[in-house]
Amino acid sequence: MRAFVESFAPPSILLIVGAGHVAMPLTVMAKTLGFRTIVVDGRPRFANRERFPGADEIRVGIPSELIRSVPMILTTALVLVAHDYKYDLPVLRYAVGTQVGYIGMLGSTRRGNAILSLLRDEGVAEEELARVRVPIGLDLGAESASEIALAILAEILAVRKRATGLPISEKARQGLKAGR
Repeated sequence: MRAFVESFAPPSILLIVGAGHVAMPLTVMAKTLGFRTIVVDGRPRFANRERFPGADEIRVGIPSELIRSVPMILTTALVLVAHDYKYDLPVLRYAVGTQVGYIGMLGSTRRGNAILSLLRDEGVAEEELARVRVPIGLDLGAESASEIALAILAEILAVRKRATGLPISEKARQGLKAGR
């Protein structure tokens, strides 16, 4: 006997906190990859249909409150691109205690260390803080908003697939060196 089984799972969610310039191409590219996109920001002049025509949802209000109704599960990726402590700290404080599959924050190493240090001082455990990726994205030499969005999505995909993030040619060379 032969059987064909096709499973249908809900799409992975890309939860974007911050409706700035990086969030716009991030939303477009994520939709292409099959993500359900949710943009959250406290500023209606940024979080709107004009700037995000293809987003599945746009939520305006206090991000740390709005994200609580989003399933923070392994197939959800949380990306903080607001570049604002008043958004980043409360969102991270909540997110690190959930099962969300990916947490990334836009910013420099210095800024990231400062935010993680503040959370550490509040008693957030090291293993929870270790889940936060900052600076976010793979090193592609990205400069423009679109290039940064691509680097972020590349990292999310690599994390989800448990891939190396290496160039395939380099991975092949390493495999040959190991006798594979």
